[in-house]
Amino acid sequence: MGSIGNFAEEFWNVEVGNFGGWEIVSQRMKEASKITANYVDLLKQVAAAMDTFGRALLKSAKNSPLPDMEHGEMKASLETARVSVELWGQDTMEAAAAITAQAAQLTQHLAQAKDTRRLTEEEVKQRQQQVREAVRRVRQAQHLAQGKMRELMDAEVLKLTLITKPDTKSKDREKVTQVEERAMKATRDAEATHKTAVNSHNAALDNWCFCARTAFDNMQVMEESRVKLLRECMWNVANICSLLAVHIDQHQESIRAALLQLDVAKEISGWVAMNRTLQTPPIPLVYSPVSRPSQSTPLDTPSASARSTMTEVSERSSSRAAVNQVQCHSTRPVHCISSQLGARAKYRWRRDR
Repeated sequence: MGSIGNFAEEFWNVEVGNFGGWEIVSQRMKEASKITANYVDLLKQVAAAMDTFGRALLKSAKNSPLPDMEHGEMKASLETARVSVELWGQDTMEAAAAITAQAAQLTQHLAQAKDTRRLTEEEVKQRQQQVREAVRRVRQAQHLAQGKMRELMDAEVLKLTLITKPDTKSKDREKVTQVEERAMKATRDAEATHKTAVNSHNAALDNWCFCARTAFDNMQVMEESRVKLLRECMWNVANICSLLAVHIDQHQESIRAALLQLDVAKEISGWVAMNRTLQTPPIPLVYSPVSRPSQSTPLDTPSASARSTMTEVSERSSSRAAVNQVQCHSTRPVHCISSQLGARAKYRWRRDR
């Protein structure tokens, strides 16, 4: 970077009080301050967003309990995922705090630069005003000296005119001589005033040049330190984001490792073994045919045999009707009533016979 002072001197015209070089440098410092302030605002917004995201991750991890029915490696994998999300949130919040520290450092440098520029501008404006006043006094003294010089020249011309005349009185010559002496004295005073104004202008100009060079050197140092600090800040932010990405990848890698250790068939068989209700299988049933009992009741007469058969049939009909009545009461009432009525009619018909 070239010297700001050498750049500004190209725009100087100190003889007439033109200080365009300082105006250009001052405008450049204002633009640099604005650029730095915009970058600080960007860092603050990024830090706020990262902090909000990290807090959301922590809240999600804390409000996500594991299910009680999980077991084995699946439960361990879910626990690893929850812990990884929690660590991810903590790392994000720490990265946000680090970026906020970088923004605070830039803000501090920006405040110092503003104070330095403000004080420098006040001193420079004061020196500029002194130079302008000195230039104005020099011009006034110059105009006054020029006027007195013209009066002296007029007095000298009048004296020569009177001397060349033969009839000029001595009294008039003395008056012309006195006028010439007063003009010479006024001219000498005007020349002294002009010389004093020039010396004052040169002193004010030297003070301005010294102040301006000092200000330009300070601006040069401030601009170099600003650019260097801004570069270091951007480098640190890049490192912070890179480190955060590495930590996130580590957390995700731990989740991948936990999932690789998970055996689906083993998990299902383990769950079945933990939740089965009967430890030993039941004893199988063995089929055995049931023998039908024989009826050896003798029948004496055909009427008794018919009566016993009718009684047996009526008892069977009654038992079937009772069963149908119970089933119909529980399922279909209309069919139950019809079955019952049919059984009664059949019993009466047999009885009448």
